[in-house]
Amino acid sequence: MKAHELLSSSDSWCRESSAEDAHGNKVEALDPKAVKWCALAAIQKTYPSSQWEEVMDRLLRALSVSEEGIAQMTIYDKACSLMEWNFDGTYIFREIREIFLDADV
Repeated sequence: MKAHELLSSSDSWCRESSAEDAHGNKVEALDPKAVKWCALAAIQKTYPSSQWEEVMDRLLRALSVSEEGIAQMTIYDKACSLMEWNFDGTYIFREIREIFLDADV
């Protein structure tokens, strides 16, 4: 499963936390009670940890981050950048999902 399949509708996406349970409580991305995920948490949920950085790189490229910029970022920087992008109130679910599809993530 790819992250865009997990985030198949706005009902499975959250903006203000990494993940949420069915009652809207904040939970960790890999919590079995999670039913909604942010962009980063969707990657963590659908890919093995050994692939997280590669997948984040693909998503950052789809967001027009340069190769030079990506090369200068730590995995922590990449994760923070994706969380900030997801939490930015100017993006709606449709735009988030389109970037995931463009990146084939």
